[in-house]
Amino acid sequence: MKISPKLSKYLADCRTFPADAVLLYQLEGMRGLWDALADRTLHRVLRTGRVIVFAQPLESAPEVPPPPGVAIRPLSQKDWHALSKIVSQRSLALFRTLAANGRHGVVAWRGSEAIGYGWVAEQIGPDVTACPLVMPPYAAYLWDLYVVPAERSNGVGSALASARVQLARSLGFREGWRMIAPSNAASLRTLSKTGTNTRTLGELRFIKFFTSIHTQFSPASSGNPAS
Repeated sequence: MKISPKLSKYLADCRTFPADAVLLYQLEGMRGLWDALADRTLHRVLRTGRVIVFAQPLESAPEVPPPPGVAIRPLSQKDWHALSKIVSQRSLALFRTLAANGRHGVVAWRGSEAIGYGWVAEQIGPDVTACPLVMPPYAAYLWDLYVVPAERSNGVGSALASARVQLARSLGFREGWRMIAPSNAASLRTLSKTGTNTRTLGELRFIKFFTSIHTQFSPASSGNPAS
């Protein structure tokens, strides 16, 4: 009997949940455990959210070097095993899809251990985000920056954000767009450290019900600089 893609994905979620729950609990505590459960249950049915859309000029963005002992390199096929120690199997499967679709990953390393990552997309698609966002051709999308808890607050996140900017700039883009939830204080701090002349483009609200998603974008009054 042929299994539908949706059912296959659901079965994969069930199969990988125990190991993913253990890993995410070890990394993030109860918050990580809840995220592993919610992504497979509640968020499949209903999800709501609000994000602020920012546009960051790439040419004027400062280059932030990684802290001593840390190196940042583009994602390669040989990195999957190391990433499996900080990324759930559910996310790792998505990462493989992103890489196959030509999305660009950057990985932070301390020795042979992966300690963080981030992504750059030349255009937005359903593999990147369920929220449709129309970007100009000169803008790249920067998203999903993560640093393991033990390496936070020492400059790894800022260096990863800077590496994404440099990568987008090398691809010929002039701006980097980001969507950040107002409650995500860490990402907002990283943006303030690594972005100069960043503009607030507006606010995007979304409601996802099963596979249907409704979004409402409210533009900022005049592309205000990010505070």
